[in-house]
Amino acid sequence: MTLSISSLPGWDTIMGLQFENLVLKNRNLIKNILDVKPEDLVADNPFFQRKTSTQQGCQIDYLIQTRFNVLFVCEVKFSKREIKSEIIPEMKEKLNRLNILKGFASCPVLIHVNGVEDAVVESNYFTHIIDFSQLLH
Repeated sequence: MTLSISSLPGWDTIMGLQFENLVLKNRNLIKNILDVKPEDLVADNPFFQRKTSTQQGCQIDYLIQTRFNVLFVCEVKFSKREIKSEIIPEMKEKLNRLNILKGFASCPVLIHVNGVEDAVVESNYFTHIIDFSQLLH
């Protein structure tokens, strides 16, 4: 019996973390696609909001803030299959939990590999859907 490395316990989690690291190492490509110029950038990093008595906690894979008070809230998703429409309510929940200051606009962004279902694209929920595999030619 031959075991595949991808059948090991936790393989999908490990690959997801590695994909997030790959995206973060290539964040300039993402900022170019989103048309974020270096002089407009305030911050760009993963973001973790701790739960307190007045706010819920949440984790953002990659958050870009511009000087124009725009937040690009990036969900980085690794999957062996197409991303399904369940990603939309998951992202809405993250944005509901995120403590966004008054006067800021939030733009949900999906960064993926291996495709998305048509329903995700047709929903027009995400301001950008970035197929990362297209950037690695």
